[in-house]
Amino acid sequence: MSVAIFRRRASDHVDGGQLTAYRGVLEPHLDRIEAVCDMVGEIAEDLRRKSKDPDQVAESLAAAEAELDSIAVQVAEQEAPEPLRALHAEFDANLERALRGVITIERGCGLTRLQHATIYDDEPQAYWKRGHLNIIHAQMRMREIADILFCWMRASTAASVAARIQQMGA
Repeated sequence: MSVAIFRRRASDHVDGGQLTAYRGVLEPHLDRIEAVCDMVGEIAEDLRRKSKDPDQVAESLAAAEAELDSIAVQVAEQEAPEPLRALHAEFDANLERALRGVITIERGCGLTRLQHATIYDDEPQAYWKRGHLNIIHAQMRMREIADILFCWMRASTAASVAARIQQMGA
């Protein structure tokens, strides 16, 4: 007599408690990331419109960089359940992209402090625009990934963000 044994792949199963714990740790970071990205986006727009001086926003940018950096460290150290690891890694990569956007904006502000430079030069404007776009695109992608992580269905086999979005009907 032969008995067929069907094993479920480990990558398809997520323990409910583990998933809840993962979401519980990630959720507070999401709100803070949104707030910081929105604030830095407004700063970048003010700089591009020349309504604020780069020296006025230096402290805010430094605080935003420090906060995103600490969140990035905590998110990178967090262990995601097996099927969520690819999505978690993509979320972490986009958080790093937002952090690079803040640094790019700071670099543009630093260019205005050079002896021969003014706020009306094109080079700082390019840095502010590039940094702002990095932040916006990273923020949009992190929202998509977070939506998928918080609507995770155990039986689904799609591991990529694009496949999950398609399954959700978006």
